[in-house]
Amino acid sequence: MTARRGTAKIGTGQIGTAKIGTGQIGKGQIGSGQMTTDVGMPVMLGLRTRRLHVAVTGLLVVYVAVRATAFGDARTPAQWVLEAVAVLGLSVAAHRVLLGDEDPLPSRSTLAVAVVGVASVAAAWWATPLAAGVWVQAGAPLVVFAVVAGLLTLRGRAAAAWTVCGAALAIAVIWSMQRGGTAVAGGQLTVRMVMALLPATLMASLVRPMLRLTGALEERRVQAARSAAVTVATAAERAQRLRRFDDEVRPYLQRVADGAEFDEAAAMRASLVEHNLRDAVRGRGWWSAQTKTSLAAARGAGVAVRVLDDSRTELSADDATVLHTELAATLAAASSGVVTARILPSGREDVAVITVVTADGIIRRVAGRRSGVLVWRSGGSVD
Repeated sequence: MTARRGTAKIGTGQIGTAKIGTGQIGKGQIGSGQMTTDVGMPVMLGLRTRRLHVAVTGLLVVYVAVRATAFGDARTPAQWVLEAVAVLGLSVAAHRVLLGDEDPLPSRSTLAVAVVGVASVAAAWWATPLAAGVWVQAGAPLVVFAVVAGLLTLRGRAAAAWTVCGAALAIAVIWSMQRGGTAVAGGQLTVRMVMALLPATLMASLVRPMLRLTGALEERRVQAARSAAVTVATAAERAQRLRRFDDEVRPYLQRVADGAEFDEAAAMRASLVEHNLRDAVRGRGWWSAQTKTSLAAARGAGVAVRVLDDSRTELSADDATVLHTELAATLAAASSGVVTARILPSGREDVAVITVVTADGIIRRVAGRRSGVLVWRSGGSVD
């Protein structure tokens, strides 16, 4: 059986950052933390608290003290070995059931806790001297074992917890009859186990579904917040483009509507505005204040420039600086011909290519990663 991780997504910070067009536009913020946090079921149940671990450790210490000092009669070396095995086994089982973030507890861990727990109880019983008070001394390991079984139910393994209780009952019957008791007397040993396990099972059956529902509702809230943030970002981006259109294009449209004539300089400015609008959409990865100036200067000098962005991801700040600097230098050195700058689709070995075609030949510059850093090299064929 594969363990499933049960989590609730708790929105504690910045939700839904949308990057549209030329930059990061919209953000939806919830609370004042950092990012969405995955909270596991064990954490929500309080199984990760220091107090619980201290309490379990304290229970084991008390158990050791009781078992080490409660018997007046001497024990054989074999019984001391069994006593040590019982202490070690119960300690391992008690702490192993608290470890891990998976929900429910993985099958392998559940099996280990069950086998080690039952074996430890059995070892503790057979380590008890024959002359000791049977019904008093045999109950000490059962107290620790009942705690382990209760924790198993909280980790989503109620069936396993009740199964190990059944195994403990069978062993108690065998141990009692071997000591001269009856089967009923052996069964009475496990009553305290049932008293501890039953409320733990009821709590797990009631609380765990409520926590899962709370997590599902919180996840929906976070998704709604992200959707709202993307909507706000889209609206902001559209508003920004409308402002750019109004600032850059409307004057020319107004002059056309007024019947004005355009001279060569005005036609050039209109052409540059058109190119800028196209570059911001088709070549958004190349678009920056630095490249905008370089593109305008190169086109004004008669160089045909095309910038294309075929990737589906945003460039990091370092990668953008490397690409924009190289493009600006290439445009500054060009006096004629055609310059094509293209950011390649994601997944390619190379990231970008700049091709300069002039009457003298073709110059190609390719950007690729070397030791995680984006660097340029000359030559290379690109599809």
